[in-house]
Amino acid sequence: MSLMQIPRKIEYALRAMIHLADNPDGVARGTEIARREHIPKYYLEKVVRDLMRRGLVRARRGPGGGYQLARPAETISFREIIEAVEGPITLNLCVDGSSICSLQPLCRMFRVWEEGQRVLLEVFSQTMLSEVASSQPGAPLVSRTAPRPAASAE
Repeated sequence: MSLMQIPRKIEYALRAMIHLADNPDGVARGTEIARREHIPKYYLEKVVRDLMRRGLVRARRGPGGGYQLARPAETISFREIIEAVEGPITLNLCVDGSSICSLQPLCRMFRVWEEGQRVLLEVFSQTMLSEVASSQPGAPLVSRTAPRPAASAE
């Protein structure tokens, strides 16, 4: 079975940011983040560089140095983190706004991809780092979208 998967780079960035949000006033050393979040150190460094370029993380040099959030966790969305390390989120090429698909005028799947894209961006935009950092593992997050009515069986 094939899965639609989140790339490791995104998963590592989210884990590192949640780790930093768990200690908002402090500084976390890269070795500590890598060990506690099970992220290869060399990969963590690459991810943190991307997060720093986007103004989400800052480095503190010297004794007691390490990494810390550059902004409060309440102001950082999952979408910002994901796009900092991977660029714009696109469910399918036809909904990225720049690609022209020759099948689009007649494509019956386009509306599904378009709706999936909208919902995906909505969830990632509305999920704040602070909300996830303060949650318990396995606990549901607050639902932001109204459930869709079930299809009628007519």
